[in-house]
Amino acid sequence: MEPPAGECPKLTIKITDWKRVSAVLEKVDTPEFNKIPDDIESTTEIDSVMGALTDHVRIVVERNLRTVPVTTERRKLPWDALELLRTKNAALRHA
Repeated sequence: MEPPAGECPKLTIKITDWKRVSAVLEKVDTPEFNKIPDDIESTTEIDSVMGALTDHVRIVVERNLRTVPVTTERRKLPWDALELLRTKNAALRHA
């Protein structure tokens, strides 16, 4: 597929900060979790709670997304790490 005429494709990716997502989801005393009743008695309540929990997780993940250009996301390794990788790859090719 090609982009519409005259437009360049957007070379970006979305990165999720999973550590921040995990930290937010570990908090039990939140308004979203306080809305969940202690006694769930019907399948309707189960569906409602599952929907609320799913929405909460989706919102937390969306808030911890960042869009970055594809070209700047590559991190340069230190020269000594690159040298170790070259040595390892050469040994694997040789074997």
